[in-house]
Amino acid sequence: VGGQLDLARLARRPEAETRDGLLALHGIGPWTADVYLLMALRRPDVWPRGDVALLTAYQHLRGLRARPDDDAVEAQVEAWRPWRAVGARLLWHGYLQGSLRGRPRASRAGR
Repeated sequence: VGGQLDLARLARRPEAETRDGLLALHGIGPWTADVYLLMALRRPDVWPRGDVALLTAYQHLRGLRARPDDDAVEAQVEAWRPWRAVGARLLWHGYLQGSLRGRPRASRAGR
């Protein structure tokens, strides 16, 4: 409407419509749209393809020698429906803590 993005209206739309509306904006790609759905709108079943941290965390969680590609991980996380966003948040948390990046967790001492 008048060149403005109505985020409130967009948030009330079904996930696919919201994603399509975001993708129609210049500079918004699939990863950004998915993370907006997951983080800002708290949609429970979003899996952001192309997120290297998620792929790396999944690699370490499963003890894989190499980081898997998006297709391989997406096929596996299908089993997490309708809560894939919860899985993504847990993997991000592990990645940020270091426990799923192949390095020891940071000490809480001195924080």
